[in-house]
Amino acid sequence: MTTPRRSRTLAPATCLWLGLGVATALAAGGAVARAGTVRGTLRLPEVLRAGRQHQGYWRLENGNVPVRSAPSRSQTVVVVDGVSGTHPPAPKTVTVEIAGLDAQPRVVVVGPGSVVEFKNVGKVTHELSMPDNTTLMPIERLNPGTFRHQRFGVPGGYLIRCAQYPHLTISVIVVDSPFYAIADERGGFAIPGLPDAAKANLKVWSQGRWVHEQEVDTSGKQDLTIRVAAPRGQGDAAKEAEPKEGDPGADPSGVGSGSGAGTDGKTSAE
Repeated sequence: MTTPRRSRTLAPATCLWLGLGVATALAAGGAVARAGTVRGTLRLPEVLRAGRQHQGYWRLENGNVPVRSAPSRSQTVVVVDGVSGTHPPAPKTVTVEIAGLDAQPRVVVVGPGSVVEFKNVGKVTHELSMPDNTTLMPIERLNPGTFRHQRFGVPGGYLIRCAQYPHLTISVIVVDSPFYAIADERGGFAIPGLPDAAKANLKVWSQGRWVHEQEVDTSGKQDLTIRVAAPRGQGDAAKEAEPKEGDPGADPSGVGSGSGAGTDGKTSAE
């Protein structure tokens, strides 16, 4: 009969002791660490919002290739790096399945040393390579029912393309930071867990290339609005109409463009 009364008496004292401990730790200089979040909205030009790298393909119904809608902003990745004291994601193996002249997933984000398996589960033969770095990934025929392994050892952006069907592309982003996100359909993104009050570098990959880069403060409390310029060399194809009210994706202004690619790795076909 006395045990319940003892529990009721000790519980408040225990809570008070824990509360004092947390308060003391905070006063002592941050024993309870805070984490920052970088979030915002991308404003992409029409050439990047369209979801296709090659316009003008006919939609033809046949028994091998079903009609599919064009991909959207799910191909846009936001990466935050340059944060001291962080470690890259552990290497892993990711499978990309190719069927119906499409790849799933179209964008892969992995750590250095990871292996990507390109698996042809469709009825059409493909010839995959990395046109900008054929030494790393030379062209090779991928017949239906076969697969190919490719190791990516150096951080950077890699674009894999099919020689026979150039609209079929796969982006592999190798990051040396665990902080990244894939933008949603409206261009929104959020990258939590960053050290508070730290300077970092934010990069945007879209449609097979780095299209934007800027410095960010992880302690910022306001959402970012990142305006991405049309990629260089697009000419008239990159021109767009004036942005309409309520459309977060339409914005012709922005800062620069660039490219990134790794220069190391091993390849093996099986």
